[in-house]
Amino acid sequence: MTNNEELNPVILERASEQLRQERETFDQAKSHDQWWFILRLAMGFSSIILLVAVMVVSVYILFNNTDFPELVVTSAGAALFVDVLGMLIGVWKIALNPKTVSKLQPTTQSSIPDVAP
Repeated sequence: MTNNEELNPVILERASEQLRQERETFDQAKSHDQWWFILRLAMGFSSIILLVAVMVVSVYILFNNTDFPELVVTSAGAALFVDVLGMLIGVWKIALNPKTVSKLQPTTQSSIPDVAP
């Protein structure tokens, strides 16, 4: 059992400093988590915009294939398949994968130590 009369100022100061450092560590992890969330959100929205743009251009070229050279039509078909599939896989692995989402946990481990008599 802890006896408050036997606690010296060094032990209290050390426990206070440990708690301050743990609080700083938690705040830093919280800030990093916030910035990663913003980055994931930006990547998700930009990938949707890019996906729609690639699909619109590719579909336009494929529907009007007589107006374009054969190489362009072939490239549009490949872009529609490969880019759309690659973008979906990339966004899932980088931005939307639930395994990459961090969960904040308490970092506090300090307690006022028992002082031996």
